[in-house]
Amino acid sequence: MFPPGIYEYVLARTKVMDSVFVDALEARVTQIVLLGAGFDTRALRFADRNRGTQVIELDVATTQQPKIEILRKKKIPLPKELIFAPIDFDKQDLFEVLSKAGYQEGQKSLFLWEGVTMYLSAQAVDGTLNFIRRRAAPGSRVAFDYIYASVLRQENRYYGEQGIFKTISSTGEGWTFGLEDGAIEPFLSERGFEIVAHYTPPELEKLYMTAEDGTLHGRINGTHCIVVASVNG
Repeated sequence: MFPPGIYEYVLARTKVMDSVFVDALEARVTQIVLLGAGFDTRALRFADRNRGTQVIELDVATTQQPKIEILRKKKIPLPKELIFAPIDFDKQDLFEVLSKAGYQEGQKSLFLWEGVTMYLSAQAVDGTLNFIRRRAAPGSRVAFDYIYASVLRQENRYYGEQGIFKTISSTGEGWTFGLEDGAIEPFLSERGFEIVAHYTPPELEKLYMTAEDGTLHGRINGTHCIVVASVNG
């Protein structure tokens, strides 16, 4: 059983990330990079809207290869724009792997970083943002979700917090990175980014869980936020 509000959160996050992905396709950015793609299907679901944007999926081989095998077994055609690039994030250089996969430095790009930052160290988060700022053109975007730092301290401030923290801890892959409430804007500004959009749990509830008559059809777990940011010129 899902911890309270997580199913609803994932639905909302998918809607947000889908929108960001489609916007990038319509803007005909040069490339979209999925950092820790997992079993993401956006390159397939929105293939009919792609007019030449290269989509590079990065993930560990133990996750990526089974995905490829499932797609082959199901005889699902792969878009010509889709490239799978296995990577060991702890041992391999991100730019080197991306370059071999056809990544074009200095071009307008989108980076989707979904469900990843909370499992990283602060140093790893900084390293990835620094890479994007240095290796992508001004105006390129990154979209990612993050948790509040208070969740790591188990302060139990938010709806569903206790349940999700217990579930994550039991998997052996505990959360390690979070940001204080209200800290996202200075955090990104210091790293050369400007916020394009920021979604808190109450805002996600209003957007995706609330009917026109005001009826709330589901609460969203209060531990996560989603941000879309642009590389400053």
